[in-house]
Amino acid sequence: MAAHRDDTDRRTFLQIAAAASGLAVMGCPASPERTDAAPREMQYRPLGRTGLKVSEIAFGAHGVDNPPLARAALDAGINTFCSSGQYLDGREEEALGQALRESGRPREGLVLFTGNEVRPNASPRSVLDDIDASLRRLGTDYIDVYYAAMIRFPSELRVEPFHEAIQEAKRAGKVRHLGMSGHHGTMQECMNAAIDDGRFEVFFIKYDFLSYPDQAGILRRAAERGIGTVVFKTNAGNRQNEIADLEAGGLSFRQATVKWALTNPDVASVAVTITNYGLLREVAAAVGSQPTAPELGMLRRYREQMLDKVCRFCGTCEAECPHGVAVADVMRYAMYFRYYGREKEAMRLYGELPRRGTAAACAGCRGACDGACPFGRGVRADLVEAHRLLRFPQA
Repeated sequence: MAAHRDDTDRRTFLQIAAAASGLAVMGCPASPERTDAAPREMQYRPLGRTGLKVSEIAFGAHGVDNPPLARAALDAGINTFCSSGQYLDGREEEALGQALRESGRPREGLVLFTGNEVRPNASPRSVLDDIDASLRRLGTDYIDVYYAAMIRFPSELRVEPFHEAIQEAKRAGKVRHLGMSGHHGTMQECMNAAIDDGRFEVFFIKYDFLSYPDQAGILRRAAERGIGTVVFKTNAGNRQNEIADLEAGGLSFRQATVKWALTNPDVASVAVTITNYGLLREVAAAVGSQPTAPELGMLRRYREQMLDKVCRFCGTCEAECPHGVAVADVMRYAMYFRYYGREKEAMRLYGELPRRGTAAACAGCRGACDGACPFGRGVRADLVEAHRLLRFPQA
């Protein structure tokens, strides 16, 4: 098990961005040190064969209801905005639409992503209704990339009523390109299935230096098929505050992970959930440069300390659970609560799990999940803590 873990993480860290770009994270050439965070001129990359050019930083609007902040992103040169109809009951799209209208920017200079989960019982009409609702909230006539969200299994890519609706929306000029989005442990399998399917033109996916050992090769294969990629969650768990002095000397972990992701030429843009003006300035300063040697050292240190702590949501341990706990989901919601400042959302999602899927039974369990984790994590203890954080107090 330890050998598997070491091999997986070594390949992940060295290959994901490095293989395609020639920039290896360990012992790689680095750019000269640069300690200021002055804004750089925004850079743009082609998004596969879509004909779209996207800013290297995309505005991730997840949970953001702040039109002035979105307008500031436009002023920083960001032309790509990623939203979803299911977040904030649509207010996220409404705020983004308001910002874009008030900016006065020509629509053809913007790239809008939005999408929803693909329901197995979806009808073409229900999907088209979702698209029309997003168009109304965004205040636009068309969506550049409409993505199938939260893909967990390849079968979810082949829901034919969904594809019927997308084709109809394309013929009507309401959707330009079809995307696939996911961040689960099965994502590599889903990416390969989407490539083979042939109908998906864009990936909108999680990408970091811990999670997916074969992702670089899959992205290369996707690029060869003309699929463009926008990535998110580059922070590999977002637990940098747990490591003392990790960002000493003025380093920025978030900025370094963005630079790292952009070293891969098969990545067109990094979507960051931009919640304040300081973060906007921080990530905008990452464009157009490679990681410095100190930044690479910081990423190496984070990797070494988080190898057996960060959950990859692979679900391997779930097969050993005698109680049917949805381990990957519970760990994801705990991550939202502890490291992303999304406490209310995390508790809501946890509360929507069936009781058998929660970690309610974990405190009295012997912890078969610990021995099943391929990365050597102490799964049971994390589940017990997750239940403590996420459950609603009983009256």
